[in-house]
Amino acid sequence: MPAALRRAASALVCLAVTLPATACGPPLGDKTRPELLARAIEATESAESVTLHIDVLSLMVPMKGSVSLDGRGNCVAEMSYGAAGVAELITIENGEVYLRRDEARLRAQERHRITRDLLDDLAGRWTRPPADGPDAPAELALCDVRRTPLGLENGWEGDSAKSEVTTVGGRQAHKLAKPVDGDGGTTTVYIAAEGPPYFLKIVTTGGDEAGTTTFSHYGRPVGAKAPPAGTLAVTD
Repeated sequence: MPAALRRAASALVCLAVTLPATACGPPLGDKTRPELLARAIEATESAESVTLHIDVLSLMVPMKGSVSLDGRGNCVAEMSYGAAGVAELITIENGEVYLRRDEARLRAQERHRITRDLLDDLAGRWTRPPADGPDAPAELALCDVRRTPLGLENGWEGDSAKSEVTTVGGRQAHKLAKPVDGDGGTTTVYIAAEGPPYFLKIVTTGGDEAGTTTFSHYGRPVGAKAPPAGTLAVTD
């Protein structure tokens, strides 16, 4: 898996986290910051489905796109990697996987075996790669993301973590911000203050993983389905 994609996937992969429930900082309503964050992680992880809109810089590679996924294996993802091209991925709960890459993405990933014929056959067309094993596409990491980033489990107890109530997209939200250790940046999370305490947005500044991830379309069908037959590449 390319380093940038691996870092981006790990930056989004879920942690099974247990946070302290003791009063260790200024309360948000009747909840401390760690309690609220723990509830947000639990609610977001247990949502039937969610869409993530990603706009981050990972190891100097700009990654921008969206991932819609549910807990049954359905996923629709599209990601741009700047000059390294665009990839689209569909996974269906029956195990089918579909991948489409533009010419720039093919050149970046297949540079050791790239030919004009390969580009003509595959660029802009859907393929059906395996779902596992050495030939499984690296882009599957996008559909393995578990909705909340690493690094949220620590550092919210002390006075260095600030909190307030604000709005995100017209929704009332708890805003929690804390310094990022060692790089002078800040992690800010926005958690729905009404209804389930879902994550609404996470913003990181500074460091080599800066950017914004927003969360939307909770509980809506993902709509993953096989591409039309005429858009599939013909491979041997």
